[in-house]
Amino acid sequence: MIIYHSKFLEVNYLELQYLMHFRWSRFAAYMDREGIYYETARFAEKRVKRRADQIYLDWRHISHLIEPETLPWLEEYIFPKIFSHHPHKLGILLEKLPDFSLPGHIRLNEKDIPVRVFTSPEKLTAWLMEGARRKDPGDHDHHHGSCSVD
Repeated sequence: MIIYHSKFLEVNYLELQYLMHFRWSRFAAYMDREGIYYETARFAEKRVKRRADQIYLDWRHISHLIEPETLPWLEEYIFPKIFSHHPHKLGILLEKLPDFSLPGHIRLNEKDIPVRVFTSPEKLTAWLMEGARRKDPGDHDHHHGSCSVD
């Protein structure tokens, strides 16, 4: 289900897998850091509350922003907005692996969240789904996987 859509970013939530998928569009390829921050903040302002055990970031169109000097900025401004959905894992999809090492985990709210980078959507999805809990389609548990909008 699409929970956010703009010219630059689409966010899908797969409730049965507790998976939130952020996909930057081809139009985002022309954005700078401020544009990425603005669009991420617009999504976060919606305050759509969903439990997401896994976060899938398709950053192929914004790969130009993934560089060593950008990492502190991502960790300070972007990841906290995305991690407000309490994930257990974060997978990043890029066109090619960067020439530098991305962190193997992000520390947030006293919790280490594993981070892995992939160039294959299939391998990223497989890693995210390893050991993931799944919601039974008939389950009406409103504690997990349900959503509300403030």
